[in-house]
Amino acid sequence: MSERGSNMSLAEIAVPRVPYLEVTTALPAVLVVEDERKLRWSLIEQFRAMGIEALTASSGYEAIRVAGESRPDLILLDGLLPEMHGFEIARFIRRIDVEYRPHIAIMTAIYKHTRYQNEARLKYGIDDYLIKPVLPQSLAGLVRRVQAAAR
Repeated sequence: MSERGSNMSLAEIAVPRVPYLEVTTALPAVLVVEDERKLRWSLIEQFRAMGIEALTASSGYEAIRVAGESRPDLILLDGLLPEMHGFEIARFIRRIDVEYRPHIAIMTAIYKHTRYQNEARLKYGIDDYLIKPVLPQSLAGLVRRVQAAAR
């Protein structure tokens, strides 16, 4: 500590590690797309607990822009955003570049039936579904699936 106080920034403050969230191989670049600020912050903190710094977007248009510029490995999309549905965002992202194939997961509280999930996989290129509220174990499992697919 200096005479003026601590030199630490918020980014340097340690987030406690949760054992079942530990990941063991290369960490994916992540984009979290969620319009609800508290939920977005919660997801960012869960990723941070795994050692992953996530990019964020709060709208569909912002998500498409950030995905095109940053090309994250994993995109976690809210299914129901105000101006654009998560499925449509996924469709736009899939069209950015034929060689860019991020793992796209939809977070939803309403599309729980496997019929909707299968349709979304085929029609929009959705790779995964997470049911809201997203549990830390579910998020860690998603990261592991992305890591396994990258090997």
